[in-house]
Amino acid sequence: MNRRNFIRKSVATAAVACYGVKGMAWPDVAAPGAKNGNRIGIQLYSIRETLPADNEGCLKKLSDMGYSCVEAYGFDSHTFLKKPLKEWSRMLNGVNMQLSGTHCGTGLLPADVQAGEWDYWRKSIDEMSAAGGKRLTQSFLPAGKTADEVKRTAEQFNRIGELCRVGGIKFGYHNHHSEFGRVDGEVIYDLLLRNTDTGLVFFQMDLGHVVNGGGDILAYLRNYPGRFLSWHASDFKKEQGYTEVGQGDVPYDALFEQAASYGLEDLTVEQETEGDIYASCRNDFDFLAKYPWTKAK
Repeated sequence: MNRRNFIRKSVATAAVACYGVKGMAWPDVAAPGAKNGNRIGIQLYSIRETLPADNEGCLKKLSDMGYSCVEAYGFDSHTFLKKPLKEWSRMLNGVNMQLSGTHCGTGLLPADVQAGEWDYWRKSIDEMSAAGGKRLTQSFLPAGKTADEVKRTAEQFNRIGELCRVGGIKFGYHNHHSEFGRVDGEVIYDLLLRNTDTGLVFFQMDLGHVVNGGGDILAYLRNYPGRFLSWHASDFKKEQGYTEVGQGDVPYDALFEQAASYGLEDLTVEQETEGDIYASCRNDFDFLAKYPWTKAK
């Protein structure tokens, strides 16, 4: 058997193993902190322009607003902004916050998955576990030109999810707006949902991106119960663009009426607007803090 076929067979075998435990419960992992009685985190990509120059000062600003945890971005399996995740956890603890997880990911080309892909995930799991975080989230779709490509990517997500489960970490997928387009007549996002294992892959629904892509947030939550353990609190105003949370077309009132029944575990702000980003992040927090779900359990 040549190297390429060996890798393909390994992926298929892992996927079969994953489906064999369909519906399994998530492992017990530490939850983010509940500083000041809130349950609202923030994706650090929101402050990407200022964070590299003053890590601790920027984190302190977010903590002072009331955020209890943060999600990193662009993790390369070793460092985030040239520091190990464990160092970020130390800085966060210093301002009464915690690391919830990170956005990361690899190309995972469906036709030729390389062994190095799995090394990347194993290292990332080890680093996240050492830092006390709870999840790794693939932040982009590696391929999606055909329905078969999307299905093979979903199989690979299942394999990553199994690696994460064994390592005590959750694995998820974060959408953008393009996933609501179609390939071979099927919505890409639907293909991913139907072909990933409910016990191994959660979905981090970016609410603003769903609106931008033309998706129906409430319909997804109803049709796929328990899949969307994490929400990215963002907002999008049709024909205007991304805006502060609560100022666009995301139906936040309706969402929070049913947040508990939808299985929401994690709420993370992501702000992608111009102007005074810290003022926007504060407005986002204040808007979300009014909902009973965001209070401590």
